[in-house]
Amino acid sequence: MQKLKFWQFTDTHLFARNPMPTQAPHTDQKTLLESIPIIDKALEMFLAEPDCNILLISGDITCNGHADEHKALIPRLRAVQQAGKRVIVTTATHDYGLTSPETRNETGLPPLEHPEGRVFRHELAGLYEEFGPRDAIADYSPDPGMSYVVQLAPGYRMLCLNDDGNGRSFCGYDEPMMEWILAQIAQARADGQVLIGTTHHPTLPPSPIYPVISQRDMLGNWQETTQRLADAGLRVMFTGHTHIMNINPIVTPAGNPYTEVNTAALVGHPGGFREVTLDGRRMTVKTRFMDDLGFDTGELTAQEYLAKHFDYLLRSIVESAATDREKLVDHANGFSVERHVIEKNWRLINFAGKYVNRATLGSVARLLCVRIPKEAKKVRVKELFLELARNIFGGTEHYGPDTPVGQAILIIMRRVNKVIGSKLPAVVRPLDEFVGSLIYDPVDDHYAEIEL
Repeated sequence: MQKLKFWQFTDTHLFARNPMPTQAPHTDQKTLLESIPIIDKALEMFLAEPDCNILLISGDITCNGHADEHKALIPRLRAVQQAGKRVIVTTATHDYGLTSPETRNETGLPPLEHPEGRVFRHELAGLYEEFGPRDAIADYSPDPGMSYVVQLAPGYRMLCLNDDGNGRSFCGYDEPMMEWILAQIAQARADGQVLIGTTHHPTLPPSPIYPVISQRDMLGNWQETTQRLADAGLRVMFTGHTHIMNINPIVTPAGNPYTEVNTAALVGHPGGFREVTLDGRRMTVKTRFMDDLGFDTGELTAQEYLAKHFDYLLRSIVESAATDREKLVDHANGFSVERHVIEKNWRLINFAGKYVNRATLGSVARLLCVRIPKEAKKVRVKELFLELARNIFGGTEHYGPDTPVGQAILIIMRRVNKVIGSKLPAVVRPLDEFVGSLIYDPVDDHYAEIEL
């Protein structure tokens, strides 16, 4: 088999309105008003890549399925294909606005012309058929055009899975669809094909905290589903949705390896995408970053600008935890934390928020009567929290047990666990081990070599 290279973008979240607003929603971690120039610059980079002719976009291609967004995106993707390159798209729940039978379009209006501004889910297959579904060698017929298999090149296939589920409370695959997926994996093996998969929602947690605070944002029944996929022979899945850079290799109880490559939003921190090279049954995954966002970022680099935008919302969350529950609920939704989580734990959150906003690691250590490395004592807890969150999303969790800050955090968490550990949910116990897994990830989230 020849070498093959493709790029993966995900969560492009193109935001467009006619006319465009002058101010973006304050609750969004993404750079919505700048999404079009960022996407244009990324596509320009792809077109300039001489040895890569395939672009995969793994869902949430628009901000919220508004007609103006699809009108803006489709011509851009067509231009890429007209330049001689190939675009393969899967859609997700941000890409449509209307699903229920009573709101189906009975007016006869062509796509993208609904008065309410949003498209129907059943229109997406037609709108994006030229970006993958038209070339499909297999198609999930109960949901035509939404999940399919394409031949990338001789010897290589891609399994493109739409996991909308029922549209909101369950995003995943029902049993008939799961049987179709397993049949495609078996067929690829029988045909001697290397098969790789893409779906939108994560099939493995991109961070240990993710299923704790946002279980509904995982692929439905992810534990069982992922094990079935891996044991059937699928070795790698490219995903999005979380806006986190993470590469997560596992081995199932049956001994089968499986790796999820979860990629952050193109239009948010850290502004990265994946470059994937297939050489027979050997895959190399590299992370590349935007070095130009397509607009003036002042004296900031592209990554500095995106990190500053990311920090703005998260900083507001930390500060509102000390003062304003409703503001916290409003802002935390941008990180998939639901209202009931905050309301249930508000007393603890508010107490912690007030303390975090003024504390240093040294003051926390004194309060708990523990000793920490002196190099970590002046570190402000609020700024450290912001950095740790930024590290998780950027895939740079580097505070290992050999660093002064890492040691300080673990010492503090051990004491907290000793005091209140029995009252904590089992999933976060022991607390020092759980927090340690959040601040340090020994797996490189920006590079991987995978045997298929």
